[in-house]
Amino acid sequence: MNRIYQLLFCGVLAGGSFLPAARAQFSAGADFVSRYLWRGQLLASGPAIQPSLSSATSFDTAGVFGAEVGAWGSYGLGSGFDGTEADLYLTLAIGPLSFTFTDYYFPSDSTFATASDNYLKYGPSEETGHVFEGMVSLEGLGGLPFSASVAYNFAGADLQNSLFVDLSYTLDAGVELGLSLGNGWYTFEQEGEEDSFG
Repeated sequence: MNRIYQLLFCGVLAGGSFLPAARAQFSAGADFVSRYLWRGQLLASGPAIQPSLSSATSFDTAGVFGAEVGAWGSYGLGSGFDGTEADLYLTLAIGPLSFTFTDYYFPSDSTFATASDNYLKYGPSEETGHVFEGMVSLEGLGGLPFSASVAYNFAGADLQNSLFVDLSYTLDAGVELGLSLGNGWYTFEQEGEEDSFG
């Protein structure tokens, strides 16, 4: 599996040279945020810089079939719990439907008390800082301003195999209405309570 990630990362750095050159688009950038919120969780209470690098291509002239490979990170600039993260992802798109595989990596994160700081250590769940997620997304089907995604942590440090569902609808005025549901990481139960979906 390490070999797959090495090839994926090299492909991102090469600007997608393994993809059809005529249609490949390369992008790099960074955001500065005052704090890092993700799926309802506060991952960094202080400022952070979030660099990204990606390469996307379309496999047909109509733009129906496409792929994107990329890397994204968050690096806290404050002290304490800073939500440091380094991710790799691959997305395959077929019209309004897309499938994304993400390797999230959280070094020295208090959420994973036994996580290793060795990026190349995958091993058993309790010995790694990696979390592997599969996500299916649907957007703009039939021209409707509706999107939906379902994400599932299937391996790695998330021992609860958390599920996250996100639904959104954009009104004419550009206002977006959203509903997010989850369990595991995404809900907080009292000690002794069974994990719930909400």
